[in-house]
Amino acid sequence: MGFVSKLLGLLGRPTTTMPKSATPPSSSTRRACNANLREDWLTLKQPEFFGQAHRSPNKRWIVGCNDSDGAGRGGYREGGHGRVVLVDHSSDRLMHELHCFARPMDAAVSDTGNYIVQDGGFGSALQGDVVAIDPGGRERYRRHYSANVFNIGLSKCGRYAAVQTANAPSDDGNLLEVLDLERCGQVFSVQPATGWADEYSFEVDSEGRLTALKVEHKGLGRFTYSASGDFKDAQVFQAAQLERGDYGTKLMVARDLLKADPTPDNAGKALNAADAALADGAKDMPHWGAIAHRVRGESYEVLGQLPEALQAFELALSLNPKVGVQKRAAGLRKKLGP
Repeated sequence: MGFVSKLLGLLGRPTTTMPKSATPPSSSTRRACNANLREDWLTLKQPEFFGQAHRSPNKRWIVGCNDSDGAGRGGYREGGHGRVVLVDHSSDRLMHELHCFARPMDAAVSDTGNYIVQDGGFGSALQGDVVAIDPGGRERYRRHYSANVFNIGLSKCGRYAAVQTANAPSDDGNLLEVLDLERCGQVFSVQPATGWADEYSFEVDSEGRLTALKVEHKGLGRFTYSASGDFKDAQVFQAAQLERGDYGTKLMVARDLLKADPTPDNAGKALNAADAALADGAKDMPHWGAIAHRVRGESYEVLGQLPEALQAFELALSLNPKVGVQKRAAGLRKKLGP
């Protein structure tokens, strides 16, 4: 033992040595990853690949999509297929690479490695395919839509897919569907009660049968469809829109509420929503500000507060003379007198 070590021992400061296991490996022995994930993008060294990444809930599987023909052309075109890869991230293993998709625009992958791809197809027609693929790269099921696919979702088990389409002049326009990829058919297909959702989650029983689909709208919450496609949360969704929607949503829902059922209770809800919309920024937009004051005026009318209703209608007209309350305002002036 050297002099410094003896001195440290006498002072009560133990010496430390680095164990062999703590020695950092040299660059020659360090294993380089083939797959690298950064935020929502996947890079592979072999084969060379870069594309949007979609991860399974358990983080094991990654599907990468590249909407490019290999010559730098992406997006709308008449030819040149894109690429899709499946990677087992836990083992850094490329499972397969597929070149059978025209324009792979979106994907979702389950905890089992089964996944779906949204293929936009070639040309300018309103269309899209949702294709189910197994971990071996084999096609399990395909559904063609005569409408653009807005977004997709997949259950953790890989059996059920949710598909929502955009507006189109065909029977496939503005649909919310759940597909059973195991039985190769639809579970239900409905007009979406909540509009375009942001995300989907699936509830299944102990035998793997679908019991409910939940759609998530960011800022509003999650809302439930039954396994047969019945919307279960109409009142909950309406309340969320009135309380947490943007000012445009608040005002449109408030107008619909007063039109459908002009009760004092609903008038109070619509009035609160209109006041909140004005505070959220509608007051700075003449078009929306006029609508907000119209809703306030209609609400006050239902509540029997006629002077307040007239004042609200006059504010609406000052912002937009064509807001549609001239006759109502004139009638209130006549009723209230000078």
